[in-house]
Amino acid sequence: MSKRRSLTRRLTVTVLLLELIAAAVLIAASAAYEWRMHLGSLDVMLRGRADALLGAVGDAEDQGDNVLLDMTGLTLPEKDIYEVQDEKGRILGQSKPAIPASVLERLRHKTDPTIEKIDGHPYRILRSSGVRVVDPGDADGGVRHEITIVYGARISHIRHEVFETVRFYGLTTLFLLALTAVVMVWLLRRGLAPLRQLAIAAGKISANGWSFQAPPAIAETEELRPLVQAIDSSLARLQRAFDQQRRFTSDAAHELKTDVAIAKSSLQLLAMRTRTAEEYRSGLELCLDDCTRLERTVGEMLTLARVERGEAPSPSAEQVCCGLRECLEKSVRQMASFAELKSIRVELRSGANPIVGIDERDCTLLCSNLLLNALQHSPANSVVKAAVEVSGNEVAMTVEDDGEGVPDADLPYLFEPFYRSDASRARASGGTGLGLAISKAICEGAGGSITVGNLPDCGAKAMVRLPVIHISHPAPSATLKASL
Repeated sequence: MSKRRSLTRRLTVTVLLLELIAAAVLIAASAAYEWRMHLGSLDVMLRGRADALLGAVGDAEDQGDNVLLDMTGLTLPEKDIYEVQDEKGRILGQSKPAIPASVLERLRHKTDPTIEKIDGHPYRILRSSGVRVVDPGDADGGVRHEITIVYGARISHIRHEVFETVRFYGLTTLFLLALTAVVMVWLLRRGLAPLRQLAIAAGKISANGWSFQAPPAIAETEELRPLVQAIDSSLARLQRAFDQQRRFTSDAAHELKTDVAIAKSSLQLLAMRTRTAEEYRSGLELCLDDCTRLERTVGEMLTLARVERGEAPSPSAEQVCCGLRECLEKSVRQMASFAELKSIRVELRSGANPIVGIDERDCTLLCSNLLLNALQHSPANSVVKAAVEVSGNEVAMTVEDDGEGVPDADLPYLFEPFYRSDASRARASGGTGLGLAISKAICEGAGGSITVGNLPDCGAKAMVRLPVIHISHPAPSATLKASL
């Protein structure tokens, strides 16, 4: 069972995920900014307290003009740590607990504040230096003492404040994400409502009812208008295909039923009374003719089905290309007797022999169908003109007759199976109404096209356009003319 997928859920999750990533980056940036700002403020405070310690260093009033640290009036936080030394390394004062010697050693060559862990607590520690002068009023300017101060303060409260900031932003983000999810689901469902309406309208389409009327809200939606137009055009094509299929089935059943009925009536007529051998022979010949026509109709129906599927005439056929001029010449020779009986002359004009992507049998069938159609429509003592002309990568084959032409009302339906526009395509002519339908399927299967139109004066013109694979030039002459 396939897993159901929700477009609303996927869009919501995608947007929320992007918002969550953006919020995480924002929280991280805010935490880094808060940490830096708090450390900056702490560093200012540490330097102020170190300067206060430097100010508490004064004259010891002994013979060595030494200095001492006087903490009178100076109050420092209880958990701060410090150590004050003079240039001789004597400790003038230090906190309890004292700063470890290892930390002092690491700070000896550092001028910027650093973080050190002492007794399990993180401290921000800086090292600063200053000068104190004893008896500056003496003639020699007094005694200078280099004072070094190392001062540190715990930063646990800074970490706590940064953590509280991150927690505030995090909780606020989660609340906003939850609110965004609810609003997005509501908005998406509201925004996708036209799609559901479109699905409901499309679900009402059936084989018996092809009407599709999109709701006004959908037709007026810019993003959905192309989809509505695509559905309308697709349904129109499907309806035409269904109608054509139904018409084909109906016409095919009518054709086959008529042929079977004629053959059956001929046999029934023979069985009504005793007849002579000559009468039986004549009746059986009529039945044979009817069966031959029935066989030809079924054969052309199978040919139409084959070429529409794009299959080769036989499983062993590997050659899928042929010379168009050669096939047209072959068709002219096949139609020579029929043209002679109707006193019609066929003129063939062709230069090169273009190779097209059609099997030779199908190509010959295409040419024969067009020539037969022209001969059936042409009056006696007229001319049927056939030509093959190559232009670039395309070849055009034309067949023209001097007949009465095709009524304009019949032109759109000429390529439909079993369609007959007039008596020349009726049962008396021997046609089944599948010739042009087969020709169209052959052309379209090779990537070409076929059209039928009327000439300005009289007659009709069939034109086939096919892509050329390559051109084979004739040996004796560039142009061939034949009259039959």
